[in-house]
Amino acid sequence: MRKASVTYLSFFILITLMGCASKVIPGNSSRPYNLDLSSYRPTYSASDIREKEEKKISEKKETVTTPSPASGESLTINKKLDTILDTMAQRNKAAKYVAGFRIQLYTGTKRNELETAKSFVYQSYSELNTYIAYNHPTYRLRVGDFATRLDAERYFNKLKDQYPTATIISDRVTLRDALRIMDSRRSDTFESSEP
Repeated sequence: MRKASVTYLSFFILITLMGCASKVIPGNSSRPYNLDLSSYRPTYSASDIREKEEKKISEKKETVTTPSPASGESLTINKKLDTILDTMAQRNKAAKYVAGFRIQLYTGTKRNELETAKSFVYQSYSELNTYIAYNHPTYRLRVGDFATRLDAERYFNKLKDQYPTATIISDRVTLRDALRIMDSRRSDTFESSEP
């Protein structure tokens, strides 16, 4: 692999150096190549340039048309946008999971401590789902389906007094439950903002 890359690199350097060599007339290698091609270059007068610019401006004015809003027909870009948005809406309806966060409340080897933590969550925070993971010999209790870290931190601040080893982890969460938690957050903020 390394020999091939060195070979390609040396080949590239060789081609580059050959391209940078001075040009010489074939058959006479002592004299450099300098042919005057200025007679073939097109020439323009200032009036020709002005006429071309005015012609371009007048063509642009003719081609620019504004659609009338009362025509009743949608623009083609609106049709394309509507189809794309409909496709995205269908995909979103089919989505059941989203990248989010959970609070890992307990990590340990004792099943009875796991059950105690689980019953504490059910009694104190009935809106949160609990998830148990077991990888011999360790039990892990994860709590909640949070779509945003803000929601996870709100519950984390309440739980860390009872469980100081709790941490927030990123995980795949259920979209329906995450939206339910977000809705409860909105209703809490509306109730607290009212006089």
